[in-house]
Amino acid sequence: MTPFDIPDRQLRRMGETRPQPGEAAALGAWLHSRRLVLLKALLTRVERAHPPERTARALDAHWALLEQAESHDPAAARSALGYPAVGNWLAHTLEAGPEGLSAALAGSGPLAAAVATAAGTAFRLDLPTSGGRLTLPGLGTYLTDAPYARLEAAGDDVSFTPRGGRTVRLPRAAVLGHGYDAEQAPWHPLRGLTGGFAVLDDRDPHLGDGTRPAGLGGLRPVTLAASGEADTWHRLWKRALRLLREADRERAAEVTGLVRSLVPVLWKPQGRASATRMAAPWAVLVTRPHTPEELAEVLVHEVQHSKLAVLEGVVRLSRPGTEAVFQVGWRSDPRPLDAVLQGTYAHLALADLWDRLARRAAATPAERTAARGRRADFLTQVDHALFLLLGSGQLTRQGTEFVEGMRRRHARLTASGGRDARGVAVAADKLTNGHFG
Repeated sequence: MTPFDIPDRQLRRMGETRPQPGEAAALGAWLHSRRLVLLKALLTRVERAHPPERTARALDAHWALLEQAESHDPAAARSALGYPAVGNWLAHTLEAGPEGLSAALAGSGPLAAAVATAAGTAFRLDLPTSGGRLTLPGLGTYLTDAPYARLEAAGDDVSFTPRGGRTVRLPRAAVLGHGYDAEQAPWHPLRGLTGGFAVLDDRDPHLGDGTRPAGLGGLRPVTLAASGEADTWHRLWKRALRLLREADRERAAEVTGLVRSLVPVLWKPQGRASATRMAAPWAVLVTRPHTPEELAEVLVHEVQHSKLAVLEGVVRLSRPGTEAVFQVGWRSDPRPLDAVLQGTYAHLALADLWDRLARRAAATPAERTAARGRRADFLTQVDHALFLLLGSGQLTRQGTEFVEGMRRRHARLTASGGRDARGVAVAADKLTNGHFG
């Protein structure tokens, strides 16, 4: 059995959207394998492209540092390599045309520095800055007007030296964001969110326009202008987690265990929206929510997109090459099958979330009624989409097993919904007889 031969039983369990023991570890292993494959693909492309000698030498040095860091502390190196912005940088660089490849490869230096810093490896790198800053993915940003900066790590210290400027030496723990006042030096670490591994990341260019914007519908990452704005996001995050823990401790643990970055965005049509970049799982791009309930829903929704993105990186769930599109209940525009699969998975998890929010001990009667209504709406949408998926003829055997898991979870939620479930059953009967929509 190869690492990508996932048993049918495991696929069905994952399809149910409920967190499973060992699932987070499996997802981490699959993502790491995928990152290594893409890094090797990048090396192969560079060898064939014959970039300028200086670019090739720098990439060789950065690759050697990544290997050194992985040997020194494999767990820390893997975690740093798994940061969402790394996936976006890889996707952007692999897709860059011949004229843009050298510029895109400049991101290999900050990546190597971030991984080596996290792993406690000694190194010295001269790295170009862009727009007055040098960003280390997952760690933070060094501000300088110099076109280049030298980063040097030895023991417990890391130093930053702008070309022609004064060296700033910091504890390695400070660069990693532990116990450091970001307002006192040119190094600005990302601020961690309580209760997990996530950071509030409003700085990394590879979570913004460093990749193609396909599928993001006008979302644009923004830099928070003041510390008060960041405080608002932190309060919303804490309150959303508190709500999730009250309703579903397993789901809350999944969110805190998997989400790596919360990315504030603006939406061009001026409204509320969220997204996940398929190349960057575990990053949640979201406009500022108005309520903890809204953020809790977004977190659960986007985590499912990330889980499915990781799974689809190692196993094919649908057959390629089809141009068929389908109409679904949550979008006005026709969607290709892979988008239907993504949306169905995320909306099934939301039906499960609202089912548990309706049963929350602290919920008021009005909140219970509203939650039951949300559950019923999502169940109806998912019921229709499951019919489309299973009748499409486009699922692989593995995809069919995965969707069968979704169907089973939907059936259980429907059965537990009382009067709401009967409405879904009526909709299903209409669909079977060809009268839906």
